Amino acid sequence: MNIKHLMVKLNQVFSQYLGKIMYALFLISILETLASFILLSPALKLASSGANPALAKVETLVLAFLAIFVWLTFQFGFAVMLLKMTRREYTNLGFIFIGFRRLNPAGKIIGAFAGLIAILALIARFAARFIFLKIKPDFSFEMPALSSLQTAEQVSESAPELISSAASDTLLFVAIFLGILLLLGLFVLIRFVFVFQLHFDNPSMPVLQLFKKSAGMMRKNVLRLILFALRAGGKQLAIAIILAILVTFIPEDKNSGLSVLTFILDMVYFINMYTAMIRIYLTVPVMYNENT
Repeated sequence: MNIKHLMVKLNQVFSQYLGKIMYALFLISILETLASFILLSPALKLASSGANPALAKVETLVLAFLAIFVWLTFQFGFAVMLLKMTRREYTNLGFIFIGFRRLNPAGKIIGAFAGLIAILALIARFAARFIFLKIKPDFSFEMPALSSLQTAEQVSESAPELISSAASDTLLFVAIFLGILLLLGLFVLIRFVFVFQLHFDNPSMPVLQLFKKSAGMMRKNVLRLILFALRAGGKQLAIAIILAILVTFIPEDKNSGLSVLTFILDMVYFINMYTAMIRIYLTVPVMYNENT
């Protein structure tokens, strides 16, 4: 099984089902965004209302786990749909909801994945906090109390500086957190990329055995899958990355032609990134099919 052979298989599926995959991915993106908004809005309202911080934190964690669970349920349906397309079997957009229709037993696998992601996120948070405090040892994760500022004049003078500093510090912390989470996910989750496909083919197989079998199938294939994904993304991925960097250097000026140029570049970026994502998504079912 070499990458050149896998690319031939992928290109055949891509050319035959591009339209259907594009509609499915677009629909999933909308549904996942809507579900996340519905689930996480109560936590944001509770935090902004000045409720007990401990209660707000617990509710946020619970709702975040539910949001991850819903996201993975859609991903499970999408994975099944792509697998059936790879096998040239009948598919329709309804397959993206198969995880909800078969929540028993699919919910066990989805729940296990959600728990694993939650554990990785907690590890990434603690690691990011440790690294961040090494960079900024005087930073406090608690919001400064305005009552500590003696006069209204101090408040008005200090507020812009506090907000600007907090925003930049928050962005730095989030960047460190996401970087660590990405590395952890790449190292850990990539070994379990076949779990959804294995469950669809073996619905009675225990959860732990599914994860073990996926890890066994990925043994000596981790690097091959990464290279396959990069090859599949190809020039579309490269163009999207270059455009994303280029747009950040274009000054924002709504009254000049630069705004039109930015809009065009954003559209080209979107098309290329979307195409690259579809091709990268297809690498998993194509490689799974070749391994079974």
